[in-house]
Formats: sequence, structure tokens, C-alpha cells
Amino acid sequence: MTDGPTPTDGPTPTDGPTPTDGPSPADATTPIDAPAAVIPLASTGRLLAASFDLLGKSGADMRRASFYIGAIVLGTVGPLAVGSWAIAVISVDRSSAEMAAVFEGAGGLLFAILVVLATMGFIVAAVESRTLGVAVLGGVMAGRPVTLRQALARSRRTFWRTVAASIIVAIPLSIAQAVATALLEPIMGAVVEASVATSTVVTAVVGAPFAYTLAGVVLGDVDPFEALKRSFRVYGARKGAAMIVVLFETVAALLILFGVSAGLDVALRVFDTLGLGPEAGAAGLALSMIGIVAAVFAFGTLLFTVMAMTVAPQVVMFLGLTHATFGLDRVAPGGADDPDAPRRPPERPFRWFTRPLLLGIFVGALGLAGLVAAYE
Repeated sequence: MTDGPTPTDGPTPTDGPTPTDGPSPADATTPIDAPAAVIPLASTGRLLAASFDLLGKSGADMRRASFYIGAIVLGTVGPLAVGSWAIAVISVDRSSAEMAAVFEGAGGLLFAILVVLATMGFIVAAVESRTLGVAVLGGVMAGRPVTLRQALARSRRTFWRTVAASIIVAIPLSIAQAVATALLEPIMGAVVEASVATSTVVTAVVGAPFAYTLAGVVLGDVDPFEALKRSFRVYGARKGAAMIVVLFETVAALLILFGVSAGLDVALRVFDTLGLGPEAGAAGLALSMIGIVAAVFAFGTLLFTVMAMTVAPQVVMFLGLTHATFGLDRVAPGGADDPDAPRRPPERPFRWFTRPLLLGIFVGALGLAGLVAAYE
């Protein structure tokens, strides 16, 4: 859902730090064209504290980025949420046989289209939440804040590289988790808590060498395979810090799953208490629809906020060890991907919402209207 320019390999930074057992700031190789601003190197013990400090300094920029992600989620996931509610309302006066008959025809097809659109929209929002977070936080930490337009331009340039890197990293993690589950399940049984704990520990141990892959792509401006190699080198400089980076990201991701589940349960209880169910009157249904739209938008902003929190330790340690900000150079004024620079055909001007995204929102609106019409 992004029509940004096709990713190309940017300038190649110098090699990252040489793995050592007891690194200090001098252990990291600083690129010859690193920014003049001094980028501090946090100790492993203060990594999380430094990450929250960085998040606090980026409040305004993070809020604007969260609204953008909220708009994406609202435009792509919103039609499915509203459509599902509309079906629940319509089913009050219809028999199960009548509803099933419509679902087997046009209703089922349109609903499937909305599900696919919502899935794609969520994936785009999740990927861009992480890349936007890295760009915004990286700019603040490096002493060269980027605008939302610049961060978004960087996110789109690295979108497919980020997806490729995520898939590559997921392969060894999935294998390791499957092996750990096969070995421990006969001992612990199918206990949910044990399964979650095992998955978290395996991810922290096996995923630690891959901890800085995303930062390498977005800030280091290299391809996924080069980012993986450099992540291993940075991992060698601070093994403990890398494990904290991965562990924090894993725990935060689990928290958002539990948080969304709990939030949905609370919202349903509030709706039920206020009498805003499918059988409510016209005013009640209108309020319910407004609440659903607001909840979907809020979920999008929450998604960005949590994803940005998960990448903060990665940004702090990656920049502290490497000072690699080549990706930010590309979107700086006069850079190759500067979104404010004039464009000449066939180059496309910067758009807040790309054409594929606008098309997806349009399809979602048509699908929602068609779904309601099919059941009426």
C-alpha cells in the first residue's frame, strides 16, 4: 500500500564496531561523515531509562505521527469494524437462515474483501509505525530532528526493505521457538503461561544478534542482508544490551495484545451498560457508530505509540555505538529523498496518503456500502 520510490542501496556506512567483551564508546567505529553533535552511549544498565528519556523528548513529533497511523487504521480497518456492527444491527430483525443466505452470496464476498483490506492496512500501519518511530527517535537523539514529512519519506523509502528484513529474521526465530516448544511441551504441557515465557526467552536469546536490523535499514541506509551483518557486529559490542532490546520489544508487543483484548472487553461492557447494543434506537445506534469510529482511530494511535516504544532501546544503542545517520541524510533538506524538494516528471511529488492507500480506502468505502445494501 505504498507507492514510494523503489528502495535502492544508499551510501554505505563504514563498518560498525568490532565485537569485544567489554566495549566502551571508543569501541564503535564512527563514520567519517557522522554529524557533529555528540551522540551519547548509554550503559547497559541505563538503556531503558535513556530510552524513556528519548521518548519524552520526542512527545510532539510522536503525537503527530500517531495521528497519521490512526488515519491509516481508520481508513482500512474502519470499514470492517463498521460493517461488522451493521450486520449485527441488521440481524436483529432477520432470521439466521436469511443472514446465512446473504452471506453465502454477495454478502460473504464483500465481507471477505473488507477482511483482506483490514489485514493489509494493519500490516502497513504496523510496519510504518516501527520505521516512523525509528526515524523520529533517531533524529531527536542525533540532534537533528526530522519533520513528519521527512520521517514518512524515510519510512516509505525503506518499507519493502523493512518487510524483507522482518521475514528473514522471523525464519530462525520461528525455527528456534518450534524446537523449544517441541522439547518443553512434554514436560510443561500445554500451559499458556509456560508457552509465553518460553517464547519470550527464546526470542531474547536467539533474536539478540538481529536486534539492530531495523535501525540498520532505516538509519544506516543499507539493504536487509548488510543490516543483518552489521547487527551481528553491534551485538558483539554489547551482548547484554542487545538482549534487553529484543526482550523489551517482545514484552511490549505482548502487552499490546493483552491491552487490546482488555480494552475491547471494557468497551463492550460500557456499550452494554449504556444500552448501546444492536437493539438500541436511532440515537443509540448513532452514538455506537461514533464510538466504534473513535475506538478504531484510537487503536491506530495506540499501535504507533507502542511500536515506537519498542524500538526506542534499539535506536539508543545503535546510534550510541555507530553514530550512523545516513538514512536521515537522505531526507534532510537537499538530500536525495527530501520530501520538500521540487520534483520533475516522472518523479512523483510527496503525498501524505499514497495512491494505493487512497485506493484501498475507496474500496473499503464501496465494500462497506455494498455490504450494508446486500443485507438490507
